[in-house]
Amino acid sequence: MKKILLILLLLNISSCSTQIEKRGYIFNEGTQEKLSEGMKKIDVLSLMGSPSTTSQNNGDKFYYISNKFYKYAFLTPREIERTVVVIAFDKNELITTIDEYALKDGKVVDYKSEKTVPGGTEATLLQDLFDTSGRYTSSEAIAGSIF
Repeated sequence: MKKILLILLLLNISSCSTQIEKRGYIFNEGTQEKLSEGMKKIDVLSLMGSPSTTSQNNGDKFYYISNKFYKYAFLTPREIERTVVVIAFDKNELITTIDEYALKDGKVVDYKSEKTVPGGTEATLLQDLFDTSGRYTSSEAIAGSIF
């Protein structure tokens, strides 16, 4: 009986082990070094594969985004590494710049759970007092209702 409890305890403890989880684009060794300015977009696609996302707003750009997260048991995963490679192209589809950003370059965005009420939609005191005026709730007013 003690052996079974010991085995169950060991299995339970091992399930709480830490894990490093990779998400997004997985960079291959040496592929980034092969990129150079003046390279064609089709060559970038054949070398790096499809980008994580693209942008047309400020010129034609490819974004390759890779993250590593530290996971422990049921706790919220914590991001420990982020790599973003941004490849910009000119109108001839040739590389103009190659930029690389890390986790330290990112900005923390504080998301609030509060809801913002659009201007002009707030109820006034009079609207709150007379909120039910104009609403029909009697059985005669609602034809075919079960009220």
